[in-house]
Amino acid sequence: MLTSFENKVLIGIHALSDEIEYNIYESADVAEYIIASKDEVSETIKTLYQNGYLNECMTIEDDGFETFCLSNKAVKAMHL
Repeated sequence: MLTSFENKVLIGIHALSDEIEYNIYESADVAEYIIASKDEVSETIKTLYQNGYLNECMTIEDDGFETFCLSNKAVKAMHL
């Protein structure tokens, strides 16, 4: 079961994701969008990733950015 803040983070990631261009934003961008602490969003993203709600899109090692997108589990949980 998602907490209200976890759900808010998922909604922010979904809202910022451009489904045509596949532009996925970093935790700082999500924090700014949902008006929350960057550290809190970053920790929540880690938890969501560990629990299978997010898929990694880019890594710092590969692309210089660490970005995530919603997994099928997240889409089902959010009823999208």
